[in-house]
Amino acid sequence: MARSSYIPRSNIDDTKMAVVSMKTWKLMFGSLMFILMLVTSIESAIPSVKAIGVANVVVNSVYWGSNPLSPSNAHPGDANVPLSIVLSNVGDDSARDVKANLSIGSPLTYTYYEGDARYAGSSISKTAGDIGPGMSFTVSYVLSVDSNAKEGVYRYKLLLSYKTARELQEVTNPITVDIPVWKSDLRIQNVITLPPKIYPDNKQVQVKVSIINSGKGTAQDLRLQMEVKKPFQASSSGSDKYFVGNLPAGQLSEVDFMVDVDKDAKFGRYPVALSIETGEKPMPIGEVQLFINEKVQFEVVKVTPTDFQAGDSGKVVRVELRNTGSIKADSVRAQLRVGNFFSGTLTDFLGTILEGEVKVAFFTVDVDARAQSGVYNFDLRIDWTQDNNALDDTLRVPMNVRPPGAPVMLLVLGVIILVGVVYVGVRKGKIKIALPLRKKK
Repeated sequence: MARSSYIPRSNIDDTKMAVVSMKTWKLMFGSLMFILMLVTSIESAIPSVKAIGVANVVVNSVYWGSNPLSPSNAHPGDANVPLSIVLSNVGDDSARDVKANLSIGSPLTYTYYEGDARYAGSSISKTAGDIGPGMSFTVSYVLSVDSNAKEGVYRYKLLLSYKTARELQEVTNPITVDIPVWKSDLRIQNVITLPPKIYPDNKQVQVKVSIINSGKGTAQDLRLQMEVKKPFQASSSGSDKYFVGNLPAGQLSEVDFMVDVDKDAKFGRYPVALSIETGEKPMPIGEVQLFINEKVQFEVVKVTPTDFQAGDSGKVVRVELRNTGSIKADSVRAQLRVGNFFSGTLTDFLGTILEGEVKVAFFTVDVDARAQSGVYNFDLRIDWTQDNNALDDTLRVPMNVRPPGAPVMLLVLGVIILVGVVYVGVRKGKIKIALPLRKKK
């Protein structure tokens, strides 16, 4: 039996629709590609036209001084301080013939001279020339600040004028600029001394003072002076002064001074003024508190003997020392410092000497036979420790040196010879001794 070749009608219609759809999509895709190619060819045929550029000059920054990396400050009373204003062209075209006119008023002033005449101006005009796009130029104004000016930020008008490169139209742009006037405020933060404890007769005491600028302005060309007076004095010329230079706001600086203390200084606290050198009257900024501690005082009570002969050897000298202070001295050592023609055992250790106590130092002194006669004042150096601090003092010990005498044996022999000569002369009648006559009763 033969198979039937019958195909349903609905399947035939679906196949025909699919073929028609494919043809339609191909036609539409081709048309779209043709349109895109046409648009591209038209764009390439039209010449390109650039937009007209615009210059735009603005104020980039304002600072005192001439170095943007190290700006300074203007303080009340400053004269002829440069003010820098940075102009920047943030547009996309060059600005031609740029001018900047600054209108000023109190507390800032501008003075200029014509011949011998002095004038005060209310505005200053500066020329910056041409400024290209993305470029900057700094204009500078030399101004002075009133001495009674208050701290703060002052606003002034800056009028910018320039022309664009293509249109050559003049553009004016008024801008408000903020100009600060600040003061420095120096304060003493800390004081230390080397050595930490100060005593009478100390030399080259180092006083280290920490100074902080707590103001908003930089202290410029800062010179400090410690106004020392009795019982202090500068260790050397200029050791009571220190040049700091510039001290920006908020920064700390350590300054060093060197002073000596008088030998007769009384113990106690001494305020010493610290000032700024201004060329006129010093400007005080505070006080440095220095404390002088009590120091043991010694006195020579008695020296025996005080007379010597040239040629003496091994002569023992006894020196009585008293502690006249109100505190004890530990590890006391006495040293007799003699000059030429003197030698011997010249050091003695006395240990601890309490307040008011007397101790004796013994020395053995040899005097050269060539020593000249006269009074010699020798140094008696005393070293001791006090509150773990090594201290010293020097007293004076006088010694009298007489010419060398004749040897004792020679004197005895001379006397014997003289007696013998007299005896022999009397026996022989060559020497007569007159006796006093007795009066008759």
